[in-house]
Amino acid sequence: MFIGHFAIAFLLVVLFPHVPVWVPLVAVSFPDLLWAILIWAKKEVVVVEKNNSLQSSIVFKKFPYSHSLLLTGLISLVVGAVLAAGLQNLTVLTVFVAGSASHWLLDTVVHLRDLPVLGFNGDRRVGLGLWKKGAIAFFVELFVFVAFAVFFVGSSSLLAVLTVGFVFHVTNANSFFGFRRTNPFGSPTLYAGAALVGFVAVSAIYSFVL
Repeated sequence: MFIGHFAIAFLLVVLFPHVPVWVPLVAVSFPDLLWAILIWAKKEVVVVEKNNSLQSSIVFKKFPYSHSLLLTGLISLVVGAVLAAGLQNLTVLTVFVAGSASHWLLDTVVHLRDLPVLGFNGDRRVGLGLWKKGAIAFFVELFVFVAFAVFFVGSSSLLAVLTVGFVFHVTNANSFFGFRRTNPFGSPTLYAGAALVGFVAVSAIYSFVL
């Protein structure tokens, strides 16, 4: 899931108007930002098939630090506390932890049974596997994004928010529909890099737009 995560950021911006807009945007992106860095550092493991572009074909073998409910929550707690101290705003901590946790919860809908709960060896893994039905996953994520944007984004920013989200979602359509068998990000580092660039780019744009 990509643009669907930003739907929660829209809600958090409305609920916590005294928190800088970039905080919820980074918060909902945090697990994937951390994941990309840890893939590059070879601390987490993902297997990407060069000849299969579908998201359902990607095997997330090891990502306890970035994508477990408990361990990632603890890491986000530390990061959120640092940000709250730096911004001298205790609410930042609440927003950051909530945004990060929302990422895991939304991922459970689309991921196969690969998401760790605690983040330790032998841990239970969960996931409803909506990615197995790529077309449905594509439109469900788009619907969630649009619905939250319409309800929680101001009218002056709505068109820009929807346009940016739609462009990025369509750009990623091949991973849902498999128009091309070849995966343009056919290695772990390229795949992680694409995720990092995508989340940073959208977060940066929305920081100015919202």
